[in-house]
Amino acid sequence: MDKEQSTKNQHDEQSNFSSQMFHYIRSENSLKLQAAILFFVTKFPGRMNRILLCKHLYYMDGHFFQKFGKTITGFLYLHIEGSPQPVCFNEIMQILITEKKIEVIPFLETENRDEGIVFTLKGLTFKPIAEIPDVFDREEKKVMNSIASTLGGDLSLETRFYPNLYQEYAQTGLYEKIEMKPFAEGKRPHLQWKAWANRIFRLKWQ
Repeated sequence: MDKEQSTKNQHDEQSNFSSQMFHYIRSENSLKLQAAILFFVTKFPGRMNRILLCKHLYYMDGHFFQKFGKTITGFLYLHIEGSPQPVCFNEIMQILITEKKIEVIPFLETENRDEGIVFTLKGLTFKPIAEIPDVFDREEKKVMNSIASTLGGDLSLETRFYPNLYQEYAQTGLYEKIEMKPFAEGKRPHLQWKAWANRIFRLKWQ
């Protein structure tokens, strides 16, 4: 009976998760996530790959949460390879591409080899086709523009301007949910650099 109950519980959890994913895709918040994606892709046409785009979305929602106790999109974020990522991100992108609102652009570099010039695929970027829907209020637009102007598509600035949000993301395990929570007033996180493959570091609270 214990094994049967465990199997049933696991099946129920999977069903609940599937229902939640369907809710996200079909919810009104889905339109806001689509619009936010279009906003950043329009700000940086041809420069936004998946990692850049998802990190701009995460810092947008995280920064807005610190000010108003809620996110702009209403989506959960997971720790995916290289970046935080909203749940159902791939499904939302599929909708935008199918509806011809975003175009996928291959990023190619040339290499000189003995046999001649060779084109190498370095990744994929996104280019806007449609206009940004008017679904954001004044405060939401202010935060979105702030994120775009602060980061400017340059992720080397994320730990300088949003170290607390970076810490919340970096300390979670791969594929785990990233919690949105308010930070204690008066506490400012600072970076403590640690040599580990010359690029890994951790954050400490002051």
